[in-house]
Amino acid sequence: MAEPSAALHPSSGGRIASVSVIVPTWNEAKYLPALLASLTNQTRAPLEIVVADSASTDGTQDLAEARGAFVVEGERRGPGEGRNRGARAARGEVLVFIDADCIAPPNLLEAIMAAVDQAGVIGGATGFVPARGNVAERALFFLANGYQRAMTLWGYPHNAGYCFFFQREAFQALGGLREDMLLNETHDLALRSRSLGRFVIVPGAVQTSMRRFRTYGYARTIVKEYIASTILYYATGRTSAKQFRPAPAR
Repeated sequence: MAEPSAALHPSSGGRIASVSVIVPTWNEAKYLPALLASLTNQTRAPLEIVVADSASTDGTQDLAEARGAFVVEGERRGPGEGRNRGARAARGEVLVFIDADCIAPPNLLEAIMAAVDQAGVIGGATGFVPARGNVAERALFFLANGYQRAMTLWGYPHNAGYCFFFQREAFQALGGLREDMLLNETHDLALRSRSLGRFVIVPGAVQTSMRRFRTYGYARTIVKEYIASTILYYATGRTSAKQFRPAPAR
């Protein structure tokens, strides 16, 4: 594995790196306020919060701006494109990507920067837990977290996509997220990052809604959108956007 250059370690040398938080959105007015509140109450404040909105019609853009976020408008072309669009507009040296239906723990950014300060680390992901989850949902996510951590420790970084981060230079060097995939694009980015440095799982977890599971059912969501699409990606290196086009749950 190639060691990253000094340019890929912005927080080294005693400097405090700036952090941009990027949130892709499409009609997220219901969930976004809780996320933004959690981001403004961090033990380490971000430089900015960038909301990459994809033609929302429910007031998401106005809501985000009213709470101090910088909104970058665009067409609805999937979360990968939205994250890339937000990254291009962001000014921070470290880019943190988090889904709109998540809630961040107060020390999220502090934990991420502690990870970036480690030698060779150019990116990583957090754990994830179900918001107001029942026993079965908590058990399901416990297994999913274990899989993500084990794969990463074994040298095959796995990134579920709820919340992850990269040094800006590394993200740009990798060409950002693949926009031709609507699923597994975050796993793909994590695997490709091995050419630049270490991808790690940081302590702590974000809360995320169970809306997709509860809207479309556990069997469909787990078997098709997670297991089948991931197996196909590992076998072929891609996940067809035509075959795997998850319907939005709002």
